[in-house]
Parts: sequence; structure tokens; C-alpha cells
Amino acid sequence: MTNQHFPHKATLDRLLLQLPGVQGGQAFGYPAYKIDRKIFLFVDGTGIAIKLPAARVQDLIASDDPAMGPLEVETGVVWREWVSIDRADPEDYAQDMPLVAESIEFVLSRR
Repeated sequence: MTNQHFPHKATLDRLLLQLPGVQGGQAFGYPAYKIDRKIFLFVDGTGIAIKLPAARVQDLIASDDPAMGPLEVETGVVWREWVSIDRADPEDYAQDMPLVAESIEFVLSRR
């Protein structure tokens, strides 16, 4: 898939590919970011999905941030360790960098 389908990918590349050990790739047919060959974030058509502990995902979904939601991969199928984040302005994903750090730590702890 080309970047024109994911206008926020260029911003994510700039934010994420500078982090030590982070590599770009593909997952589930979408652009993805990996650490130690493990996916911690992928881009979907309208936003991003970040892997976090299930309890943390629930806290984020319950928060006041309307950009946070469950990752429903098909009708009725929700991945409990993934939060979906949909921001209108790609530059606004910079505010999610603390969650990216949490995700990297979580993924690396599950070796």
C-alpha cells in the first residue's frame, strides 16, 4: 500500500524511526513499526493501533480522549491488548509518544 492511503505514515516515520531499535515493516497488510522483530504499532486506514496491556487499553478507552477506542478488527472481534487512536491531524500523534514508549516496554517485556 502506498503512503497516499495513509497520510499520517510520514509523520509516524519521522517520530518513530529515530527511536533506537525501531524498524518499519508491514503487519496485517498495513505499515507497522517493530522493535526486536515484534510489532508494537501499526497504521490503519484512519489512525494507528498500539499494543499495550489489556488493563491499560481499558483505561485509555474509558478516558476523556475521544481519539481512543477499542481495536475492532472485524464486527464483534476486539483485540484486547490493542488501542485504536484516530487523530485528525497527523502531527497530533506526537502527543502519543509516551504511549509508544509504554508499548515498546510492554512488547520487549514479553520475550
